[in-house]
Amino acid sequence: MKIFKSYPVFWLILAVTLEIGFQTWWNKQWGDYISPTVMFLSGVLTCWVAYRMIAFKKDPVPMDLNADNEKRKSIVIVSIFLIGVILIGMEFIKIQEKFIALENGKESDVIPSLMLYVKRFLAGEYPYQPLDFEGWTVMPTYFPMMWMPYSFSEILQIDYRWTAYLVFLIPLFALQWQLRKQDLSFLEIGFKVAVPFLFLYLYMIHFDYTMGYGVELMPIGLYFFLILSLKWKQTFWIALPIVFVLLSRYAFTFWLPVYLLTIWIERGFKPVFQVSLWVLAGVAVLYVIPFLSKDWNIFFEGLAYYGKTAETVWANERGDGRPLILIKGLSHAIYFYDFLSGDLLERLRMNRVFHIGICFLTAAGLFFNYWKNRNNGLNVAIYLLIGLKLYLVVFYCFFYVPFRYLFQLPMLLTIPIIYQIPLFRKTQL
Repeated sequence: MKIFKSYPVFWLILAVTLEIGFQTWWNKQWGDYISPTVMFLSGVLTCWVAYRMIAFKKDPVPMDLNADNEKRKSIVIVSIFLIGVILIGMEFIKIQEKFIALENGKESDVIPSLMLYVKRFLAGEYPYQPLDFEGWTVMPTYFPMMWMPYSFSEILQIDYRWTAYLVFLIPLFALQWQLRKQDLSFLEIGFKVAVPFLFLYLYMIHFDYTMGYGVELMPIGLYFFLILSLKWKQTFWIALPIVFVLLSRYAFTFWLPVYLLTIWIERGFKPVFQVSLWVLAGVAVLYVIPFLSKDWNIFFEGLAYYGKTAETVWANERGDGRPLILIKGLSHAIYFYDFLSGDLLERLRMNRVFHIGICFLTAAGLFFNYWKNRNNGLNVAIYLLIGLKLYLVVFYCFFYVPFRYLFQLPMLLTIPIIYQIPLFRKTQL
């Protein structure tokens, strides 16, 4: 126990290594049951160590007041960032040549679906119509921030994956730019700037199709904007990232009330009321008025389609007779499939109920812990960041439709956490 308290950075690095390892080079090394459990516990350990190290310090990393050092650190940040952008960009070119997003959706319907949304939108057509491909039809389920930003790609005639990469890079650089103010060595700053590119490279070399057929970097970039806003004061700028995330990868649904309640308690009713109004206005302007008001059924039809998709992938037995999506070593959904009695739909229903329940309990636990420690020097912005990662680790590790690309989100949320932690100096829990 003394070793654990004296060397928290060791445990942090071990936890992060295990989490990324079991998503990439160690994936399924310990089978269908232990692998997702180790990955889940690694994510939890990352959050716990970070919480113990920095959640109760007003300034997690000491600030460097030396202006000359700040200039040199800026050069280090920009240089390594550009090198990382170029190297990963070169890998992206190879992946885009290997995984061509055909409009017939035969290999994957993700990017072809986005193309249909955007082309209809730019042509003045209603985008939320059935998406017809050769042999099957996909119901439109994406919210606007999952497809609307790709109008940029369509207008400029560039690959959609480049737009997702760009949206990821902008807030990433903003997070990295803050490192120049911290009292860290040049080595540590360089290491931290390189880490996200290392994570991307690991995904590219081990499961390149997740980057070739998917555009998950787009919602991850929007979550990074949300993280940047945790310390902002203006209610409009607090609300804007919330709207973007709500209308993209909205898995943070149970965490959001925790965030709004902390704003209420920390800043009063007026700010949280203003933020809520801005969020409602943003959702109305981007989704309700232009799209949902023309067909109020599209939201519920989308939910029904998601439910049908879950049933389809659970019934798609391959290989050893079990659903392929459940035996990727990522989610505990395989436990519900293999060990519960009842027919397939009953086991799926139990997984759904458990998933909702554990997500609610995680969010409730986060708020309870905040309430208990709010007067004990808790750094609320840091706590919310750690809590967001913990919540998403729980959300996806028990998710009943665990597509591999989804797990990049909780993994990459480790990046802004380690940016707040001094790694190369003696610290204690």
